[in-house]
Amino acid sequence: MFTRYAISALLCIAAVPAVSEESAPVQSRVFLSKAEIETTLIGKPIISSNLSTGMVSRWQFYSDGRVDFVNQSGPGKASGKWVLNPDGSMCVTMISRTGCRYWFRNEKDGGIANAQTREPNAPTVAEIRFE
Repeated sequence: MFTRYAISALLCIAAVPAVSEESAPVQSRVFLSKAEIETTLIGKPIISSNLSTGMVSRWQFYSDGRVDFVNQSGPGKASGKWVLNPDGSMCVTMISRTGCRYWFRNEKDGGIANAQTREPNAPTVAEIRFE
């Protein structure tokens, strides 16, 4: 169902430009390969903290290509589809719009986050933790 809450989910993944005060230097990021994303994220619920909006949300990526989103900062949830590309980008389609992210591990603390590009100083969009 198309609601303003579903739009919030889409903004979280696709439309909000990343605005992070500090970009991680290239040496502190290790981008995850397609295989690493499959073993690290798929089938495991994650909590995502969007750095530009402050939204905290729960994401569940299923092995059959489905994804569920629940806004934990307020009401709202949505479902959609995800696809993992050979270059390691994960694209999520919800409400007929698609947004893609590259997942990386911070060498310093081992935390996982994502960015819109693989550029060395691309702003971090969201940091995650496992539920």
